Amino acid sequence: MTETNPGRPPDEDLTARILSATVEIIFEVGYDQLRIEHVAKRAACGKTAIYRRFPDKGELVAAAAISVMHMGEIPDTGDIVGDLLQHTMINVRNQNLTRLREGTTNAIAAALDPAVFPVLWDRFFSIRRENGIRLIERAVERGQIDADTDPDLLLDMLASLSFYRSTVRGIGVSDAQYKWLVHTLVDSPPLNSARG
Repeated sequence: MTETNPGRPPDEDLTARILSATVEIIFEVGYDQLRIEHVAKRAACGKTAIYRRFPDKGELVAAAAISVMHMGEIPDTGDIVGDLLQHTMINVRNQNLTRLREGTTNAIAAALDPAVFPVLWDRFFSIRRENGIRLIERAVERGQIDADTDPDLLLDMLASLSFYRSTVRGIGVSDAQYKWLVHTLVDSPPLNSARG
């Protein structure tokens, strides 16, 4: 009988400690100053244990970010406005995680780092985006939104409000403002035919 999984299985508690330590250090010093040896010390493990799980710092930081973010299901309230609001509020919750420590932009900068963002996009953001697109396509099938709606642009408009106003400016967006924007975009959505 051939062994298909040689070596010790990863210790889930240790993995959780590594990811938690990484999140803490990112908030404290940012991506550039993050050192694997510092993560190892805080997680009470060796550097080898980290590299066994994550081949490089970018993978580690992306995994740490994903460990605290929420993917969420595709909402189905029966109404496109309610669905888009729920989808948007999950994005808002995830974006607000970058502001857990007031006065620091370290988490935002780490997420946008060229070594981290592609991994985050492949494993998290692209899935969230596809969920949003499916939500809009379902609404088109139900006759709840214009069939020529550009789902990508609509989702970008919702995300940009959260990112710029809440994350970059730090002034937040009220539930009423999100609801207004969703209603506005459903009533008069950006259209594929308007591209040019």
